[in-house]
Amino acid sequence: MNIRAFLNLLVVALAATAPRLAAQALPQTTAERTNYAATSTNADVGAFLDSLGLAGAPVAVSEMSSSALGKPIYFVIASDPTVTSPGAAAESGKLVVYLQANIHGGEVEGKEAVLALLRELAGPRRDLLQRLVVLVAPDYNPDGNDAFGPQAVNRSEQNGPAVVGQRPDGKNLDLNRDYFKAEAPETRASLARVYTTWDPALMVDLHTTDGTLHGYQLTYAPPLDPNGPAGPTAYVRDRMLPTLRQTLQDKYREPIFDYGNVETQQTPQSWDTYAPLGWYGTNYLGLRGRMAILSEAYSHADFKTRVQVTHDFLVEILDYAARHGDEIRRLEREADRQTALEGAGTGTRPSLAVAYKLASRGVEPVRLEVTQQVRTYPLPVKDRFVDSLTRPLPAGYFLPAADSDVAALLRLHGIQVQRLAREWTDTVEVLTGTELKPATREFQGHHLLEVTGTWARAPRRVPAGGYFVSTAQPLGRLVFALLEPEGFGLARWGAFSAGSTSGLEFPVWRAGRAPRAPSRVLP
Repeated sequence: MNIRAFLNLLVVALAATAPRLAAQALPQTTAERTNYAATSTNADVGAFLDSLGLAGAPVAVSEMSSSALGKPIYFVIASDPTVTSPGAAAESGKLVVYLQANIHGGEVEGKEAVLALLRELAGPRRDLLQRLVVLVAPDYNPDGNDAFGPQAVNRSEQNGPAVVGQRPDGKNLDLNRDYFKAEAPETRASLARVYTTWDPALMVDLHTTDGTLHGYQLTYAPPLDPNGPAGPTAYVRDRMLPTLRQTLQDKYREPIFDYGNVETQQTPQSWDTYAPLGWYGTNYLGLRGRMAILSEAYSHADFKTRVQVTHDFLVEILDYAARHGDEIRRLEREADRQTALEGAGTGTRPSLAVAYKLASRGVEPVRLEVTQQVRTYPLPVKDRFVDSLTRPLPAGYFLPAADSDVAALLRLHGIQVQRLAREWTDTVEVLTGTELKPATREFQGHHLLEVTGTWARAPRRVPAGGYFVSTAQPLGRLVFALLEPEGFGLARWGAFSAGSTSGLEFPVWRAGRAPRAPSRVLP
């Protein structure tokens, strides 16, 4: 038995005999021990979690996987009574919430805040664990975290600590642009070990913002891709986040607001949110029909303030989720049901976006810092996106047999994929006369491809061994986002073997109905 397995068994034994722990028995974070002069290394995170376990905290600590450079990605399950598997969580009836910190290695307050919160879940906030299973990745990007250097170099606009890590992982990838293509081991681990296994109802992604100078300690955003099932995203945007904003103001005197930036600080015209692409973690969760919150502590606030407001935001998110668990669960189940039905053609199939435009919820007062003073400006708050170009949702997509890597990637996302045992002939939609326009600048190791062409209906023979990916499944909206050629999915990253030559028919075909040929579902 390895040491971590032994510690987990010890946790269970201690938790049974020590339902409440003395505060002096619990560890401090590196930030606390140094009066917020320093932040934790990945080894510090592991030592803190081990100390929690030895003190009898209701946590099970394991490793999600290893990073690109071989560092452990610690993964914590907090629950009372102890839960160690998705099946046990389902049997308990508790809502599963996933907190992810430090996806960008230098943005460190989320890491310190979740560690302090885990300690509190062993003590004064343990009652939350009667209604929630809380999953935590305190240091999702350990390679970036441990690439320490001067804050002035690694995070030039950030107000401490003096030494922090770097944004990318050990493969020099921005992990918050990797959710579709899943090239990083960290992303692949989270897809396999968290999203397709635990299927959390709510995910919170913790960051530090830079850019516009404003008057808020933290800004936030819901999922932004309008192609996600509407119910969960609308609930987060229109109900949960406004309530949390008011609570942070009333209870803690901490001003928070929707994430945004202005183009010109001196003459602001509107408060604009960030891109809606599913490459970003919170947008990706929205496409899966789940709730998600982006948390961006204000980089110009001091380190202690950033940790505190992030901690308080998390506490209130968990409290809200615990009080509204039945409602949240109902919305996610309805999203799954409706998505599967629309793909099956039971109702009218929707038209979904392959291009987007910003939209405003109206003019509101926004606090901006200009010439070192915070002033309030009435600005359109552009907090959402709407369609600017759409395509109808098909019954599914046919992929050539040569694209087995794409099929395997879809399975990693939890998407059901069928492989035809016999050829199938049908009328499908094909993108003809394609033009592939690569970006001039490299991005994340790729020259992104803009795919255009003309859609036409034509008879086609799908050979045995080809793949069919139905949209009549709970992840049907994610299928569209990944496979629609003109959108921002896998074609944009050059994923298809025959999709790199202009003037040809694109190898992904849109199906009007599911094939009736014998097939097997990929494991």
